[in-house]
Amino acid sequence: MSRQAYVNKDIPISEIRRVKRDLEKFVLLYEKITFIEDLYSDETVKDSIKKHGKTPQTGYKWLKSWNEEGFDGLFRKGNSGRISKLSDYQFDILKENIVSKGLSSVSEIKEEIQREFGVTYSERHLRRLIFDFGLLDIMNSNDDV
Repeated sequence: MSRQAYVNKDIPISEIRRVKRDLEKFVLLYEKITFIEDLYSDETVKDSIKKHGKTPQTGYKWLKSWNEEGFDGLFRKGNSGRISKLSDYQFDILKENIVSKGLSSVSEIKEEIQREFGVTYSERHLRRLIFDFGLLDIMNSNDDV
């Protein structure tokens, strides 16, 4: 039988997850550059993009971005994606409220967000936020999560 290895947990899991998210964009950039490199070697868009498990439309989109902007075109645009309903400051307040008020269910947190910020999140998204906040251990004692 094997023993559980000791892990230094000085760094919160939320920080580890944030770093992972930051690294994902570099993995995607590597994939895009490899695709362009394949095209330099006279592969077709369809053949090269197929190796990456993407659609030909994605390949042509990457190619267009490369042709128009070079490396800059391959980086994910900073303002793409949905804008968060709460600011980073509001998330900090929410996290403090969850801990200080001892909120232990998704429905309690949903009510707190509505009361404090006038914003509604789906329970599914709230579960992801709880996970990202590193508060899962607090919530694990409750079956609502």
